[in-house]
Amino acid sequence: MSRLVLGDEYDDAVFQRLCKAVARLGGTIKRREWALGGSQEVTTFDIELPEGKLEAIAETYIGLSLCGPGTLVARVALETQP
Repeated sequence: MSRLVLGDEYDDAVFQRLCKAVARLGGTIKRREWALGGSQEVTTFDIELPEGKLEAIAETYIGLSLCGPGTLVARVALETQP
């Protein structure tokens, strides 16, 4: 499993690029859960692609991360570059 931070959790442009990349790769993205603990907010998304599954996590002070198999994380991350 790999985890890669794509950008700031509040950066809507990064999230929009992620959504477009997932669609281009033939996948879907759905919000799974939202949680608040003190000042930390966490939103988790499930990503399903033909090649496998990933998880995207938007977490205060951490950023927007992709988690999953290393090669798939790298491929999606490359597609999200501006």
